Amino acid sequence: MQQPFFSFVVPAHNEETLIAKTLSCLVALDYPKDRYEVVVVENASQDKTYEIAKQFESDTFHVYSTPQPGVSRARNFGMTKCSPQLDWSIVMDADNFLEEGFLQELCAYLKAHPKAAYGMAEILPDVPTRKARFWFWYRNITDRLLRTMDTIHIVRKDLFGKASYPEGFNFTEDLQYTEALRRYGEYFFMPTKSMSSSTRRFEKNGYVKKVLKDVWIGVRYALNKNAFRDKNWEAIR
Repeated sequence: MQQPFFSFVVPAHNEETLIAKTLSCLVALDYPKDRYEVVVVENASQDKTYEIAKQFESDTFHVYSTPQPGVSRARNFGMTKCSPQLDWSIVMDADNFLEEGFLQELCAYLKAHPKAAYGMAEILPDVPTRKARFWFWYRNITDRLLRTMDTIHIVRKDLFGKASYPEGFNFTEDLQYTEALRRYGEYFFMPTKSMSSSTRRFEKNGYVKKVLKDVWIGVRYALNKNAFRDKNWEAIR
């Protein structure tokens, strides 16, 4: 039986310090090279993100550049470039790092959970300090309990195209995309040790401040889903 085809979409804005590591991880995945693709969407960077990403371009690694900033816009554009072969789309941040066995593990999980339609995987910190481990534990627990997607969004093909990211939003767009998918299928959360994410913004801003900010965003969003329209997210690089 043929293995599922996965389409990765990686939006990247001013990611010259990490994009090579992210893409190197994707190149090294222990999975048939003809059964996955990577679509990188550089959007309005002022650094060498595009030039670095272009070095990875191949028959299955595609790199695009868009002049307008905005992660939602970049994600939506990338989704239009995915292969019609796709069985699952995986939209992930440019500072996520996957271990070689991630796709094999994901395949086994999806086979064991045939009703899974959209969801995410557990995320670990790339620098596992005590504070980082606690923050990521808290983040994974809240995502699982609230059935939200954060940092990596895995969506089955029959839901692909039924929802898009709201382009007027630079944050809370994950929450809105998740809500749009809820009417179409079952959420899943895959426990794993095969994925990590950068701790840079938490190290710079402080973990306490980050937790308080997340709570504030959650409360404001619950009261008014349009509260963050046209608000800019602080990009920490």
